[in-house]
Amino acid sequence: MKICNKDELRLFEDTLEQCENSVLVLTPEGDQFDLKDPLERYQGIASLIGSDYTELYASSHEDEMKLFRYLQKTA
Repeated sequence: MKICNKDELRLFEDTLEQCENSVLVLTPEGDQFDLKDPLERYQGIASLIGSDYTELYASSHEDEMKLFRYLQKTA
């Protein structure tokens, strides 16, 4: 997943606020960031802006569905 512009970033942050549980970013280098943690959120979002190969994981089905809706809006 990759964030490409300010509108996508705002929508992604709004989506994260709706998530109840951990949302993890895994970078190609093996770094992992929990986007629900305030400090790790900025590091994780920076990796989503800078790489096409960053992976995103939700720890609950409900949060996963919110992320899928985000992806549908930005496709």
